[in-house]
This record gives sequence, C-alpha cells and structure tokens, in this order.
Amino acid sequence: MHAFHQTLLPSSSIHHSLFLPNFTPSTIYPLPKPISTNVNSITNNDNDSDNEDLDHVKVIGNLIVAGGENLRVFEIREFIEYPQQQQQQQINYNQIKHEDGDNDNENRDQDEDMEEGEERLGDGFFDDGHSKREPVKYEIRRKLHLLAQHELNGTITGLSALRTIESSVDGLDRLLVSFEHAKMALLEWSRGAISTVSLHTYERCSQMISGDLQTYVPMLRTDPLSRLAVLSLPEDSLAVLPVLQEQSELDFIEGYARDVPYSPSFVLSLSDVSPNLKNMKDLLFLSGFHSPTLALLYSPIHTWSGRYQSVKDNFCLEIRTIDLSSGGTYPLLTSVKGLPSDSLYLVSCPSELGGIVLITSTGIVHIDQSGRTVGTAINSWWGYSTNLKNSDTTGQSENSKILELDGSKCLFVNQRDMLLFLQNGQTHQVRFEMDGRNVGQIKIDQSTSSSTTTTKIPPPSSVVITGDKSLFIASAEGDSLLAKINEERDIIPQNGDTQDDGAKNESKPKDDMDVDWDEDLYGEMTDTANSGLVNGHKAEATGPVSLSVSTYDVLEGVGKIMDIEFGIAATDQGTRTYPQLVAISGGSKSSTLNVFRRGIPITKRRRFNELSSSDAVWFLPIDRQSGPRFKDIPESERTTMLFSTERNATRVFALSNKANPEQIGRIDGKTLNVAPFFQRSCVMHVTPNEVTLLNDNGKPIQVVCPKSGLAPITSASISDPYLAIRRSDGSVSFFVGDTVARTISEVSLAEEGAETPKCQVIEVFSDTTGIYRTFEPSRSSGTVELNGKASTSRSNAIKQGQQSKMQLTQQQIKRLQDQEPAISIDKSSSLEHTMNSFRGTQWLSYLTKKGELQIRSLPDLKVVLQTQGLGSSAPTFTDDLVESQLREEEEIDDEVKQMVFCPIGKGSVRPHLLALHESGRLNAYEAQPRFTVDSSSQTRRSLAVRFRKVHTQLLPITGGVSINKLPYNIIPFENIEGITGAFITGEKPHWIISSESHPLRTYALKQAAMAFGKTTHLGGKGEYFIRIEDGSFICYLPPTLNTDFAIPCDRYDMDRVYTNIAFDPTSAHYVGASSITVPFQAYDEEGEIQLGPEGENLLPPTNQRSTLELFSQGSDPWRVIDGYDFDQNEEVLCLESVTLESPGTEGGYRDFIAVGTGFNFGEDRATRGNTYIFEIVETVGSGGQATGSGWILRLRAKDPARNPVSAISHINGYLLNSNGPKLYVKGFDDDQQLMGLAFLDVQIYVTSIKVFKNFILISDINKSFWFVALQEDPYKLTTISKDLQPVSPVVTDFLVHEGQLTFISNDREGHMRMLDFDPTDPDSLNGERVLLRTEYHTGAPVTTSKVIARRKTAEEEFAPQTQIIYATADGALTTLVSVKSARFKRLQLVSDQLVRNAQHVAGLNPKAFRTVQNDLLPKPLSKGILDGQLLSNFALQPLNRQKEMMRQIGTDAVTVASDLAALGGFW
Repeated sequence: MHAFHQTLLPSSSIHHSLFLPNFTPSTIYPLPKPISTNVNSITNNDNDSDNEDLDHVKVIGNLIVAGGENLRVFEIREFIEYPQQQQQQQINYNQIKHEDGDNDNENRDQDEDMEEGEERLGDGFFDDGHSKREPVKYEIRRKLHLLAQHELNGTITGLSALRTIESSVDGLDRLLVSFEHAKMALLEWSRGAISTVSLHTYERCSQMISGDLQTYVPMLRTDPLSRLAVLSLPEDSLAVLPVLQEQSELDFIEGYARDVPYSPSFVLSLSDVSPNLKNMKDLLFLSGFHSPTLALLYSPIHTWSGRYQSVKDNFCLEIRTIDLSSGGTYPLLTSVKGLPSDSLYLVSCPSELGGIVLITSTGIVHIDQSGRTVGTAINSWWGYSTNLKNSDTTGQSENSKILELDGSKCLFVNQRDMLLFLQNGQTHQVRFEMDGRNVGQIKIDQSTSSSTTTTKIPPPSSVVITGDKSLFIASAEGDSLLAKINEERDIIPQNGDTQDDGAKNESKPKDDMDVDWDEDLYGEMTDTANSGLVNGHKAEATGPVSLSVSTYDVLEGVGKIMDIEFGIAATDQGTRTYPQLVAISGGSKSSTLNVFRRGIPITKRRRFNELSSSDAVWFLPIDRQSGPRFKDIPESERTTMLFSTERNATRVFALSNKANPEQIGRIDGKTLNVAPFFQRSCVMHVTPNEVTLLNDNGKPIQVVCPKSGLAPITSASISDPYLAIRRSDGSVSFFVGDTVARTISEVSLAEEGAETPKCQVIEVFSDTTGIYRTFEPSRSSGTVELNGKASTSRSNAIKQGQQSKMQLTQQQIKRLQDQEPAISIDKSSSLEHTMNSFRGTQWLSYLTKKGELQIRSLPDLKVVLQTQGLGSSAPTFTDDLVESQLREEEEIDDEVKQMVFCPIGKGSVRPHLLALHESGRLNAYEAQPRFTVDSSSQTRRSLAVRFRKVHTQLLPITGGVSINKLPYNIIPFENIEGITGAFITGEKPHWIISSESHPLRTYALKQAAMAFGKTTHLGGKGEYFIRIEDGSFICYLPPTLNTDFAIPCDRYDMDRVYTNIAFDPTSAHYVGASSITVPFQAYDEEGEIQLGPEGENLLPPTNQRSTLELFSQGSDPWRVIDGYDFDQNEEVLCLESVTLESPGTEGGYRDFIAVGTGFNFGEDRATRGNTYIFEIVETVGSGGQATGSGWILRLRAKDPARNPVSAISHINGYLLNSNGPKLYVKGFDDDQQLMGLAFLDVQIYVTSIKVFKNFILISDINKSFWFVALQEDPYKLTTISKDLQPVSPVVTDFLVHEGQLTFISNDREGHMRMLDFDPTDPDSLNGERVLLRTEYHTGAPVTTSKVIARRKTAEEEFAPQTQIIYATADGALTTLVSVKSARFKRLQLVSDQLVRNAQHVAGLNPKAFRTVQNDLLPKPLSKGILDGQLLSNFALQPLNRQKEMMRQIGTDAVTVASDLAALGGFW
C-alpha cells in the first residue's frame, strides 16, 4: 500500500526569534503612503500636510521567527493611533450630511438657536475651526506585518544575524540559519523574497558520525561585528565559519571563489584548545573586543543533587579570543571556577556594565572581565546548591522571593536593568547596582505584571529586543507577544526638599523681596497647574527606573497540541448542527481550546425569498433620498439599490430598512455588471448587447454603447469614471466619463498606426493603499553616469561600511536612497481628478491574447508595466519586458477567464491580483512595493510593484470545462465584520481572506453558491447575501470566528491546563481532564507523610493532580458545569469515549467516559492507578424541568490497578485497558463494576491501544507494537504478529484502503514507519513478524492521532478507506491517506522532478529531509509515502516548467492538480 502525507494546519509554535534592523529594503526606503478615502480629506489637504510625519507608517526593523520547519519574516511597522479619531470622523460626517441636506434658512436658524457657552465656529478666511483647540492626543503603536512564510526541508535549530561585504553596498543584513544534522545556511533578501547565498554542511564529520547525538544541543552564535560564526557539534566541538568584512581579506584568499563573503570553514575540537573544555553548557560572543571573543560555560566533572555533599559548584567559565590571523590561536583572557552546579545559560551584558550574567535555577550571578563574581539568590535553595555568597542580604525575607528560573528567558533593556520572564508568565525586573566601577549588588523586584493587568505574558521560548523600547516574546505553547517596554522614573527632590515643605512654603505670604520674576512670567514652580514645569522646563526624573511591559501586537499561534477530539456542536435545545475538531493546546501555564470547523459557517439571519432564483446580484450604494440611513454605517457603504439578474431579465429593487425590498423596475436581458457612476448619482448597467447609464430609480438616461452588429459583450469592468468592456472576439472598448459635464466618450487604447490588441480579460481598478506607484524614467546620460558610479560605489561603500558594521548610519541610508530612481508624484490638478481623489489612483489593466499583461496609468493611458508573468503563472513578475523581448503569438492552452484587482486583509489591507483560468486554476498574487529597480535602463515610467504568487489551487469542475453548468465568478467585498476579500461563486465556492500577520487563506463551502453580495440595508456591517442550494439568505459572519489559521476556528482561553478531551455522542457534551499544579506530598509504603527540608522561601517541589470536568454546549460553550476531583498525586493518563454493553438499554449498548489514571509517589515508592467509568446523565427536577445545567457526571465504577492505566479503548462492547505490562479485556457487569475476561502480557509501558473491527494494535514505549486479535468463545487475546525492531512508538494506527490493511507507527523522534502483515513472505517468519516497507521523517514528533472514515461521496454507507489525523508538538495538524497504485506512480515521478528542478529555500534537499537513517538496512526505505509539502510546490512553478516536467512524465498539469485535490482535506 502507498500513502500520501500532507499538512492541514501548518506549525505555529515559535522556538527561535531574531530582530534584524535592515533585512528588507523597506527598512531603508519609506513605505508608500495610503490614500485617504475619507471625504473630509478633500477639504483638509492643508491640515493633513502639517501632520504628514504623524500619519506615515514606517518600518523600524524585521522580525524573523522560526519553529520546526516554518520560517516567517515580518516587518515591525510603527504608526500613530488616535483614540478619538473614529468619533471625530463621525462628527465631521454628520456635519457634512446636514450641510448637504439643509437650506440657507435652516443654517441661519442654527446660528440663532445656539446655547450659551457653546463653541462657535469661525467663518473667516484663516479661521475654520473651534476658537479653543485641544492638543491632538495620539499613541505610537507597532504591529507585525507578514512578508514571507516558508516551509523548509529541515528542522530549524537557531537564528543569527550577519553582515557581509555586500551589506555595505546594499545596506541589508544577512540571516544565518542552522538546521538539524549540523547544517548552516546564509540567506539574504533579494527581489522580494528570501534567496540562498550558501549552505554549509557538517553532517559527515567524525563528530556527527560517531558522537553522542542523544545529548547534543546545537547552538548557533555569531560575533557582534560579524567576523565569525560558530555552530556547536557533538563531542565538544565547534564548526567555525570566518566571515570576510574587508576587500583586502577577499583578495588575500587564493584558490577560493572570489565572490563568496566567507573563508573556508573548519571544525575546531575544544579538547585541542584545553583538555578541561568538555561538557559545554552554553557559549556566546562578547562585544567590545578587537578580535572575536567567546565565553564558554562548561562542567569538567558531573554531579547531581545527591552528590552536593562531595561535589558542588562544578561549572567553569572561560573567556577566550579566537585569532585566525596568526594561524589559529586561542589565548585565554579570563577563567572562573566554582560556579553553581545548577547553571542554565549565559547573558551578555551591555558595554557600560560589562561582563556576563549567569542564570542558574536558584539565583543570578554577574561575572566581570577580571573574574569577580556577584550573586543573588531567588529562593532558599541557593544555599543547598552553591557555596557562593549571596549579595542581596537585605530584604530577603521582606521580598519573599520564591522564583523558579527553569525555562526562563531574560535580556537587558538598558545599561543596568534586565527583564526576567518566567515560565509561569511572571515578569521581574533585575537591577544591577554599582559600587564604583564594579557591580555591588543585584536586586530583583516584584512581578511587573501587576501594573499591566491587561498584558498576558506567554511562556517564553525566546525573547529578543525589537528596536527602541520594545521586545518580542516568542512562545511554543500558543500566542506570542510584541510588547512595549514602559520606563518610569521618579522625580527626586533637590536640596533635600520634599513636597510637604513645598506646600508649606507655598502657603506663606510673599513680600516684594520674595518675588521671582521668572515665576511671575511662567507661573509658580510648585503650582500643580503647570504639569511639572519649572521655569518653563519640565522637571527631570532622575530616580531609579521602573520597568513594565504592555501589549503592542499579538501573533496568534496554536502551540503544542496535547489532545484532539472530533465531535458535533449542539444548540441549547440539543440540536446537532455541524461537525468540529477540538484541539487542546498549551501546557505549562494555561490551555486554549481550538474548535476547528470545516469551513466558514453560513450563519443565517433571515430568508430572502425575492431572490430565490437569482443568478447574480449587485447591492449598490447609490445616493437616494429614500434610502436607509444608519448611524454606524458610512454613506458610501449604505446599499440603497439592488439589481438581480435571472435568466434573460433583470429586476431593480429599492432597498430600505424594511424586510421586503420594493421592485422599481425591470430590464430585459442578462446583466453582466452594474456599478455606481458619477459620484454615486447614477448607475452604469452593462448587458451583452448594450451599455446604459441609469438614474437613481433605474430609468435610462443615456445609451453609452448601443446595440450593433458587433460580437456580444462577455465582460465589463467599471470604476467611476471609467468603463472597459470586452467582446467575445477579444476586442475591447474603453470609455471615460466627465463628472462635471455628465458625458461619456470612448477612448482608443491603440497606439498611433496600430490596432487595438485582442485581450483575454480587461480590468479597471483603483488603489487606495498607495502601493501602485511608478518610478521616474532614467535619462540616457544619467544611465551612463549611474553605471559609472556603480563601478566605484561598491568599493567606496565597503570602505564606508567598516565604520558601522552592525547598523546603518543616517549618512549611509541617505546614500542608498539617492542611488535609486525617484518615485513619480501625480500632480494632476484637473477638476475631475480633484473630485475623484478620495478613490485613490486608478489604473487600466488587460491581458492580451499573446499572454502579455499591460497596466496603464489613468487618465494619461501610459504603459507602466509589461510582462508575460501572469500568462505563464510565474512565481513573481514585475515590469520586465520591452517590445523586443515579446515572444511570438502562440496558442495558449489555458486562458485567463477573469482577472480581479482587489484589496484583501483585515484592518490593514494588501492589494492582490486574482487570476481565474478556464481550467479552474486560481492564482493569487500579492502586489508588494518595489524600492529598487532591477535594471538601470528604464526609458519610461515603470510600475514600482512586484507581484508575488501567494496562493494557487485548482477549483473542481464536474464534467469538464465544456459542460460546466455553474461557472466560477470572483466577487470582491469590503468590510464584512472588518474583513475585506473576495468570494468565488460556483460549484465549489470559496472565501479568500487574509490578515496582516498571517498569509492569504481560502476556505471552501460544502454546497454550491449561485450568487453573493454584501449588503447593509438592514443595518448590519457584517451582513451579506448568498444564494445556495438551500435557498437565498441574508447571513452574517460569526464575530468570534478566527480566520488567521489554515482552518477556521473558535478559540477559548481557559484558566487551567487541560491534557485530555473526549466527546460523548449521547449527550453531545465534551469532557476534559485538567491538570492542577500542587505541592508534592511524599508518602512511605504505609501511607504516612514524609517531611522534606524545611526553611523559609524554599521553592517546594510540585506535582500534578487531575480533575475531570464537564463542559457546556450551546450559546455559552466551554463553561464547566460539573466535575470530579481525583485523589492526591493522581493524574489522568488517558481519556476516551467508549461503548460498552448495557442490558438496560434498547440496543444493548451505551456510551460511557472511561478514564485511566496513575499515581506519582516519587522515586521511592511504587506507583499504581485506577480505571474509572463515568456516564453523563441529565437531571430533572421535581416539576419535570431540568435543574441547573441539566447535565452531570455520574461515577459508575472504579477499578483499582496495581500499575498505571496508560491507555484505554473498547472493542465489541468490552473495555480494553493497560495495567503496566499487561493488557486486560473487561466487561461492564450490570453497569456497576468491571469484570476481567482476558489478559495479555506486554512488555514495559503501553502508549496507545487502537482497535479496528476485531483487531487490536498495542504500542509499547520501547518494544514497538503487537498485532492482536480478540476471541470471545472462550475469551482470549491472541498475538498474531509483532514488530521486532527496537523503536519507541507514541501511536500506532490502522490504515485501510479497499480491503487492504497496513500499520502506521510514529515514534518520539518524528519518524513514521509503514509496516505490513504478510505471512506469505519468507522474511515474516510465517507471519510472526511484520515487515517494514517505508520509513518517513515527519519533522515534529506526534502527540496524538485519530482515525476517521474517508468516503468519496456522502451516499456511501461503508467507507472504502480510512484517514489518520495527527497532532504534533509544534502545533500542526497533519494527515495520512492511502493512494492508488497508478496515482502514486504518477505523483512519485512528479516528486522526483521537483527535487531536481525546483529551487528550494536554503538549498536543502527535500528527499534527504524525509529519509530516515537506519543502520539495520543496507539502504533507506524512502519510497512508499508521498511528501505533500514537496508536491504543493508543483502549482507554484511556471507553466513552461510544468509542461517540461509533465512532458518527461507523460501526463499533464491538470491531471496532477486533480490528483492532489482529490487527496486533500479531511472533512
């Protein structure tokens, strides 16, 4: 059997983060300024120019985050937020509305009826505002803006920053990434994407082949001046990569490529430097040294807490300089011995403070360059673990410091203050008080989270400073936080005066001699009305700084998934609605319940029977006096007219706030497009035969394009005041309207002496984001001058770059900005342009029959972009063609059916280009700003935009393109619950939406959609109309729905940590097992309590105690309505919904909740466990009504066990549970007790039990798995076969495909193994052992799995195959499905082509990443499981490359895309 592995939900855990000041050009060059769509901006241009700097968004740097195989690049954007801006805009809007609707007499009456004390507006030429103006209040905010996201072919183990020689030329930083198996890749940002500079591999060195890989922890470090990069290897070795920073170093190297920015790397064994350097714990580079200087933390001898009486303080610190210029010497600068045995990691100190900070589990130690140590304790275990002196001897008991630094992260935020982030979410400030030039004392303040109660600090996995007074807290368990650092200082009174003394002096009368003339002018110094101003200057705060953090932005993530469960949502009345998948994420502090849905639900508000047969609808915001008016909806979004086309007729409706619309007209013919025209006063209506301008009542005013003998119109694009139409023969016509004269005229698109080109599609669009800009053309003489400068600018820039190697200076930024061509500024002053300025810039785009995309600026119709990238489905394209480069006309296999330019996003939108092909292929390109030109020979204005493909998929078409009865159509929409995007109607409709910090997503609907349109006529901002198979409805988006992930979900933050979840199908309720951290209590064999060490501020050992909780459903879900508390030290290990025999029920079976627990008594007492059987029952009061919630947990049986019950399941009405090294089959006797029926001796510890019909798979932590069958007469468990290889599976599942059965095993290292049971094979020893067929590396280890039925159609009674859903430790959901042999061979050939021909980020080999190293086999078993991540890159390849690969295989791209679409999804 063959299988297909793919990712349903990409990993969102973050393990590594890095801030780079200048990784992308957007940090050097200013961002495009968005064009205001507010009507008030027309009259306030002068005022807006004064606040130009305040309104502009700027990029302060780049944030790089990585987790598992996922790498993301963000911009940190800083902007101004006005708290009262929305209210002021509404006031201005109401004023404009009243001014338009009132006459002069009403205006005079308003002036007479003004109340006393009311502000009067000035009516002079220079005074147009209030007589008293308050200062504008604003707040500086920062948000994350996603630039790129990549799934790499390797597990990322570290991130670091570098600046090479080329950084002095382009000003950009470089990124160094380390991967599993000792690999390093140098990456840079080039042409709008990540580009690979070099790849360095050390996986074949002796340390990796023969070293101890079990204890190997890779650490990537770079020198602050980018002179050196090191990667730790096993056996206490370092892989050293020298980086060149001067041109002389590059010229000195002989026999090596001159264009690489580094010298040959080498492996350094620390035992050759010093024999004592072993068991390395941490290392880091220090700043301020002439040569690269490395601090090494190591332990020459081992110890543990039981040997503290004899061996304590075994860690050492050495500071060594790496001097490669003298042949490789490593002189010792500082050596410190006797450091605490519980040392964790090192932190480099700022230059003013100097030295290194050592973090231990019991305290903090500062070590200066001379070796002097100063330490402070954070709990009383300090005295047990080290002999170092505690410097903080004052206030130890007052502070009551009981902190736990395991899993903590810390960093310096200024020269003498450090923030400490604990695993439980607490934040503490660490102060370094100086004694002269040395550190005298280290003080730890109380938690700073008390001052920021609204800021929730996640458990940190990485913390990094992100610019001025901000930081990023990455988390592997859920959401990550971009936070602001708040610094507050107290004002220290001078000359010993206090506020009380000042108050006394203020009360004394003053004579003439006491008069201070400065106070007479500027006010009294002690006057509170001066807001702290003293003689016109603010009093300077010189006291100690107090640090706190507040939220800038939250980067949402699922985090580590503990358990998953399929279920069905239910209403308050118990009605089952839709299926859902619940995933528990989190772990150390709290949990989040992620309720995933199979798509965006259609939440119906009311039925719209008037449009029950509509083929397409248009809700238009026409300016009509009788239209509905709502306070919260702007006038430009108030829909007042409705056009509905049905077969060969169109009905026109007038909308109001009434439920039923009023039909005001009927037009013969099918409508192709309708849109507002002439400032929303008219309607432009297009049919296949003519184009007509209608008034606000739907009556014709002017026939723009009358009926003629030309080919019928097939499509039209309208953007006031422009209109473009395309006919069936490919001819196009372009019309321009005059808003003042109310006339429309046709304009030719052809150049002089040429014909109008035949087009596939044509589109007129507007842009308000400001991204669509043009570069000024470069003069011919200027080109020579620019090229002349280019020859010498590189060497000059390298010389200048040595002065500032790590950060650009303002002079360098100015030089880089001057080298690039200027951005064109639209200086049109026509009345037409002024009236339509709030619409943004407008452009005309068309795709010719040759496949050439042209974009022209309006109104001058100048060509600003020519490319063939859209027609060829290129990954990226820009203005890169000239006339001489155009290819000859050739037959296009798959023409573009529809092309839409629309913004997509939530809050901050991004412009996109959506291209829909005849075959159903959908390509989505994001329009990204371009700051530099790729060529210096620009002879005309060039569009400063780069289109990058961000999504592609094949929409299914039943029966082929020729007989498609329900074609697809892209309909853009704006502001549906704050979401702007597009909706695709057709056989398989899709939502296309995005957000600022997440990539573009598409969500499919289960049933066909014939019509769609956004409407606000009922007063709702998030309402839309949709016609589906069930009827026509006004619907709305659920406000709690999260669309940031690949699967839409509802997220619920819980106060506790949950480890397991189960769904009871009878009551439609979920049951969860929570884990509460409690102080550990030790017992002896007789059950007596054992006392441990006693002392003040001792951090007590903790243990987990579980409770079982029943959750509510309906309108108030996930509220705990009942529970059960387990014993002390008892923790839930497994939780399942089981079906057991119950004689009292009608069918003989009943659903129960089975729980397996274990006791943790420590290492001195044997553990045991229990098996519980619960039932969810509904309680009824005396009056026949439910009391309270109506549902409770009832304990039916408790079965003690001598060992932990680690796995549980059910088979044929019997209960299966593990009991240490045994497996039991038990029956539920009279719904009261469990009776043993059969047992089987297994090995050590059962991790999972999976059942398929009468077969059982039992996986063991060390002895792989058993294939077992249950015999009922007599009761007996029979071992059919087993796996004899020593692997450690976490879960083992059945995979079924049309009568074939295979086993899928996943171990703790992330390896997936496919095994078969074949007694006819001689290697199976007559069936006693299963045969290994395939080994496949999945990446992150699997935590749990679920097997579901996979049906081709909903009418199938029996599912022909199964599908396995996996949850991983990195927060990903993956799936495995079986594949037919013919489809597998075809896709396997495609995979081989992609490995050889596709470009992979970081240069990593996808085939090597999936290969599992097995020393027991002569060659890896890599074939048998297809890599879905690799095959997803096929759709991103250009069409010519796809055709070349398919020509070698003997198939076509549509067939491959159909195969991938058939294997996708899981609902």
